[in-house]
Amino acid sequence: MKLKKKYIITYDLTKLKPSIRVRFVYLLKGRNGNKGIIEELKGEFLANGCFILNEKNLDEIKEIFMKWNVKYKTKEVYLTY
Repeated sequence: MKLKKKYIITYDLTKLKPSIRVRFVYLLKGRNGNKGIIEELKGEFLANGCFILNEKNLDEIKEIFMKWNVKYKTKEVYLTY
Protein backbone atom coordinates (compact mmCIF):
# COMPACT_ATOMS: atom_id res chain seq x y z
CA MET A 1 0.00 0.00 0.00
CA LYS A 2 1.39 3.40 -1.02
CA LEU A 3 0.44 6.78 0.40
CA LYS A 4 0.14 9.93 -1.63
CA LYS A 5 0.17 13.37 0.01
CA LYS A 6 -2.62 15.70 -1.08
CA TYR A 7 -4.25 18.83 0.29
CA ILE A 8 -7.89 19.57 0.94
CA ILE A 9 -8.55 23.26 0.40
CA THR A 10 -11.66 25.00 1.67
CA TYR A 11 -12.49 28.59 0.84
CA ASP A 12 -15.04 31.24 1.81
CA LEU A 13 -16.48 33.71 -0.69
CA THR A 14 -19.05 35.36 1.59
CA LYS A 15 -16.98 38.55 2.00
CA LEU A 16 -16.80 39.13 -1.78
CA LYS A 17 -19.29 41.06 -3.87
CA PRO A 18 -21.64 38.75 -5.80
CA SER A 19 -20.16 39.66 -9.21
CA ILE A 20 -16.63 38.90 -7.95
CA ARG A 21 -17.83 35.58 -6.48
CA VAL A 22 -19.20 34.49 -9.84
CA ARG A 23 -15.98 35.41 -11.65
CA PHE A 24 -13.90 33.55 -9.08
CA VAL A 25 -16.03 30.41 -9.33
CA TYR A 26 -15.73 30.54 -13.14
CA LEU A 27 -11.97 30.74 -12.71
CA LEU A 28 -11.94 27.66 -10.48
CA LYS A 29 -14.59 25.53 -12.22
CA GLY A 30 -14.51 26.81 -15.79
CA ARG A 31 -17.32 28.01 -18.01
CA ASN A 32 -18.79 27.35 -21.46
CA GLY A 33 -16.72 24.22 -22.03
CA ASN A 34 -13.47 25.82 -20.87
CA LYS A 35 -11.53 24.06 -18.13
CA GLY A 36 -11.22 25.71 -14.77
CA ILE A 37 -7.93 26.10 -12.94
CA ILE A 38 -8.72 23.18 -10.59
CA GLU A 39 -9.14 20.76 -13.49
CA GLU A 40 -5.99 22.11 -15.15
CA LEU A 41 -4.04 21.51 -11.92
CA LYS A 42 -5.39 17.94 -11.74
CA GLY A 43 -7.53 18.72 -8.71
CA GLU A 44 -11.04 17.57 -7.92
CA PHE A 45 -13.98 19.31 -6.28
CA LEU A 46 -15.35 17.48 -3.24
CA ALA A 47 -18.19 19.89 -2.43
CA ASN A 48 -19.05 23.58 -2.84
CA GLY A 49 -16.14 25.54 -1.42
CA CYS A 50 -13.91 22.47 -1.12
CA PHE A 51 -11.48 20.66 -3.40
CA ILE A 52 -8.48 18.34 -3.23
CA LEU A 53 -5.16 19.04 -4.94
CA ASN A 54 -1.68 17.54 -5.35
CA GLU A 55 1.14 19.00 -3.29
CA LYS A 56 3.06 20.20 -6.35
CA ASN A 57 0.20 22.56 -7.33
CA LEU A 58 -0.43 24.00 -3.89
CA ASP A 59 1.71 27.13 -4.30
CA GLU A 60 -0.03 28.08 -7.54
CA ILE A 61 -3.51 27.89 -6.02
CA LYS A 62 -2.38 29.83 -2.93
CA GLU A 63 -1.20 32.65 -5.20
CA ILE A 64 -4.62 32.75 -6.87
CA PHE A 65 -6.40 32.95 -3.52
CA MET A 66 -4.12 35.74 -2.34
CA LYS A 67 -4.53 37.67 -5.61
CA TRP A 68 -8.33 37.50 -5.32
CA ASN A 69 -8.24 38.17 -1.55
CA VAL A 70 -10.14 34.95 -0.77
CA LYS A 71 -9.84 33.36 2.66
CA TYR A 72 -8.88 29.70 2.54
CA LYS A 73 -7.65 26.83 4.71
CA THR A 74 -5.52 23.86 3.78
CA LYS A 75 -5.43 20.43 5.36
CA GLU A 76 -2.72 17.90 4.56
CA VAL A 77 -4.08 14.38 3.97
CA TYR A 78 -2.61 11.08 2.85
CA LEU A 79 -4.52 8.86 0.46
CA THR A 80 -3.81 5.27 -0.52
CA TYR A 81 -3.64 4.19 -4.12
